[in-house]
Amino acid sequence: MDLKYILYFFIGGMVVSIVSYFASHSKGLVAAFFANLPVITFVTFIIIYFESGEKNVILYAKSLLIMLFPWLAYIFSIIILGSKIGIIPSLIIGLTTYFIISFFIMKFLAIKI
Repeated sequence: MDLKYILYFFIGGMVVSIVSYFASHSKGLVAAFFANLPVITFVTFIIIYFESGEKNVILYAKSLLIMLFPWLAYIFSIIILGSKIGIIPSLIIGLTTYFIISFFIMKFLAIKI
């Protein structure tokens, strides 16, 4: 097994643990700060750069911007529907919305899934 995947696992786990801790103590803004901290993307950028170069890092960064729109739809689904139908149904609807919008974006950009 490649060591970089173990590094991904530990960094991801640390971020999730920190976010969960602060969110469970009613510190949503602090939790959101850590959730959006670009640690994972930073590490990903570095690894992509060393494995395949600058061009692929830039392509990945542009792709992240494009996929921001489905993610925003997911978040707004939870914000809007969470208090109306509950968190679990709003999460399911949000994820479904994310996948549908992502599918159409990738189809429109002629990217094979």
